[in-house]
Amino acid sequence: MLRISFLLSVVLILTSCTTTRVQDLEQASKLNAQLGLAYLMKGWNEQALSKLKKAVKQNPDNGKAYLYIAELYRRIDERERADRYFQQALDVAPDDSSISNNYGAFLCTDKKYKEAFKYFDKALENPVYTDRSKVFENIGVCAEEQGNIKIARDNYIQAIKINPNLSTSLLAVALLDFDAGNIGSAAKYLKFYNRVGHDSATSLWLGVLIAKKQGEVRTLRNLSWSLANKFPQSKEAKLLKRLKSSGAL
Repeated sequence: MLRISFLLSVVLILTSCTTTRVQDLEQASKLNAQLGLAYLMKGWNEQALSKLKKAVKQNPDNGKAYLYIAELYRRIDERERADRYFQQALDVAPDDSSISNNYGAFLCTDKKYKEAFKYFDKALENPVYTDRSKVFENIGVCAEEQGNIKIARDNYIQAIKINPNLSTSLLAVALLDFDAGNIGSAAKYLKFYNRVGHDSATSLWLGVLIAKKQGEVRTLRNLSWSLANKFPQSKEAKLLKRLKSSGAL
């Protein structure tokens, strides 16, 4: 009886040690993945890849580590490697909405629209996913690239309803509405964009066009100056210069 108790104690100790070691490795993997992401965001790709591969070695089921490696390869245009790591991320974490959303966006840039929408739908299956607004925005971008303007706008609007500060969607709706001749709505969404976003050549040029349509001379002059001075090499600034020279503005 005494011998049996001793053996059980040994087994319990060994099991506890093994469990602790697994937990330690999982925690270390999580920390290395976070470090890798931080390096990636700074553009330190070599350091990022080293940390992320270490994270995968420590825990082969760390879906986020695979996702970040995929993003690294996407950024340096290693498309095949990026795709492979996206697939590995999905293999180990098939219910992670952030992986599905990012992979959908990746597929969209490769014009694999049908597959992209499948992964966006997968991401939206989780009703409490915190970045649902970004999924709708990505659907909008993908649909717009296909030429499906109504679907694009509807999804941008859905994204804005969830997150009113989503600058990409706000500017996208402003541009679509201007192209559709709905100047009032375009001006409204551009105003919303200007509250949360930064000046860009696109936003300033749209402001110039709206001001021209609405006869707002002072606004037109101010935005033209900002475009010409902040983004002098942009295609919008060059177009502005040509139109001014021809007397069209």
